[in-house]
Amino acid sequence: MSFGFSTVVVKAARMVNLVPILVILIVLIPFKHLVTHDILPEHEERREQFGGGSFEERCGSITFEDMFIYDQAIFEVKVDEDWKSAHVDARAWINWTLADQIRSDLDAYLEGIIPSGGDGWLSTDEIETVIAIAADCLEYSITRIGIRDGAPHRGGVGVGWENTSWQSDGMIVGHYNGIPSAHSQGRDCQGFSQEGCYEIPVVPSVERDCDTDSNQSGADECRIELWLNATMLIEGVSDPNNFTIAFNSSNMSNARLEFTFPPIPDLRLDMWEECEGRFVGPDESNPHTDKPPIRGSCIGDGTANHSIEENDDGSLTYTLNSNFSREIWPMGEDVYADFTTAPIPIDLPPTWTSAAPADGTWIPVEMEGATRLSNWDEMSKWFNDESGVSSLDIICITGGSVISQSFDGTMWINVEGVVEVTCGATDSIGQETGNRTWKVGVPVSVSTTSLALQDPHPIVISMNQDWEYQTSVEIAFTQGGEGSENSIIIENASSEEVDIVPVGMVPGPVHVWIRVEAGGISYERTIDLGIQKDSLPPTIIISSSIWEDGLWKIGGQYSDPDGQEVQFTLSIGEEELGEVLVSGNSWESDWLDISDYGPGVNRVEVLGCDGSGKCTRVFHEVDSSAIFEEVIEDESEDDVSSIPASGLMILALAVSAAIMTNRGGRKI
Repeated sequence: MSFGFSTVVVKAARMVNLVPILVILIVLIPFKHLVTHDILPEHEERREQFGGGSFEERCGSITFEDMFIYDQAIFEVKVDEDWKSAHVDARAWINWTLADQIRSDLDAYLEGIIPSGGDGWLSTDEIETVIAIAADCLEYSITRIGIRDGAPHRGGVGVGWENTSWQSDGMIVGHYNGIPSAHSQGRDCQGFSQEGCYEIPVVPSVERDCDTDSNQSGADECRIELWLNATMLIEGVSDPNNFTIAFNSSNMSNARLEFTFPPIPDLRLDMWEECEGRFVGPDESNPHTDKPPIRGSCIGDGTANHSIEENDDGSLTYTLNSNFSREIWPMGEDVYADFTTAPIPIDLPPTWTSAAPADGTWIPVEMEGATRLSNWDEMSKWFNDESGVSSLDIICITGGSVISQSFDGTMWINVEGVVEVTCGATDSIGQETGNRTWKVGVPVSVSTTSLALQDPHPIVISMNQDWEYQTSVEIAFTQGGEGSENSIIIENASSEEVDIVPVGMVPGPVHVWIRVEAGGISYERTIDLGIQKDSLPPTIIISSSIWEDGLWKIGGQYSDPDGQEVQFTLSIGEEELGEVLVSGNSWESDWLDISDYGPGVNRVEVLGCDGSGKCTRVFHEVDSSAIFEEVIEDESEDDVSSIPASGLMILALAVSAAIMTNRGGRKI
């Protein structure tokens, strides 16, 4: 019984979804691997379907996991003696229906690119083509690994951790069982193929042999094994007595990474932590790239763990296990490990920092009831300990009850009036920071005596009678998240009514924005008091009424107090006339033929409505008698008397016809 086996020399890799990334690869790389036909020109339109950018730029935003979704993977990274490079051996297993999915994706993508693509069968020619093309992309992909010497770091501005890359030559990528040679439904390739081509159905239609625990199952179509051998280049390590190794484990499932360092006397792990929130890869944001966490402050979700092993030759192996569930992708995560040869420091008691509120501080909060005292980003700056803030047990008590802390470290309290809160931290051996006590409450509330927006508008400031600390208040109106430039600042606030001028407010709901500060601690809040700005109707002026060649035009000016657009209609009775053109603050009708309405005075209505539905009507009386008098004068000329009676009848009919024709050809 034989096994399918293949290797190919490549450069380096990564991907989020196999199919779209292979689109990028195949459209950008010349088809030298296809041997037979250069089919790229026939698919020139594929080059731009994933946006612009060079081949290096596109491949530079993917990882190995983006290229191959696996069930399990092991990466062995052995750092060389000079710390300038590392040898990487990787193996990945793709089992069960996931193997079917990869084969199906490959075949579906190849449809229209090579003659045998998309036929429900995957051949040795096809899989070798894809592996060969993907290899050229690997040189530029993200390694996920950063190694830097010196003081421990967590990335951020000026201390980026992405300092490793793949060596462009000498990488080997291979696969086992991608096309099982003993597949029960295997056959010689049909149609377009090279000599010795062999193909299998991407999804078997017969009873499956899925004995993935046995190495003797050559007909096992339910598993694929991939491997990679490469050299990783390291920049930034000149003194390995102190270094940080960072790894981004976003979108990794059941992966184990083994980092083996050269023998260094007394090398030990100083701190390890799992930090959530940062993504890598195509179409992913990096929210915390420029705001690295404080060392020792991360609260991990438990999807990663580690171990340290000292080897017989004196080297150290650091093993990182990343156990994300594929069902909850994507998740962003960085794992940091700080290594040093320095002696283990004395375990000192934790201490308060200058960022923490001083003892006796009055802390303003937004509202009563369940209220956030502090989130973890703030609280992690309050304490200092050589083992990291996340290792401390932080306890806060109010009214004799322990305050609840959510899974992300946020501290919540129940506020009624002004409450007293006492907090402190304890390390793993029971050493304490000592306690600090603060007053916490809502210092001020606001209300209004009018729900209709006025200019200026009254706002009532009510100070909490239990709040005894000097407080400044800034108030303004806001709409749609945009604040007014006209705010009122009260340095030493007291209960009073103030008038605020609403600037730039449009018809609709108007909210109150308030900023409260006490003792250097502040909060901002937007409050809906039910205030509404009513729309005022536009003002319309008629300034022109013109006749020319029997046609009439009317125009004028307008303004809207709220700055909204105004739409116009003209009508006589129930019938609308032609269009009205608006330019700047002027309006003007088309040339109108109003002869349909007969001789005499007609009352024309001009209606202007703004975006809020507020309308203004103005009227203008227009006398159309003159156009009919002109026709009668033409009929009473001297030569008309010589026309027989029958001729007069014909002439009258002709004039009527002319009028009707003229009216029918113009817009009303």
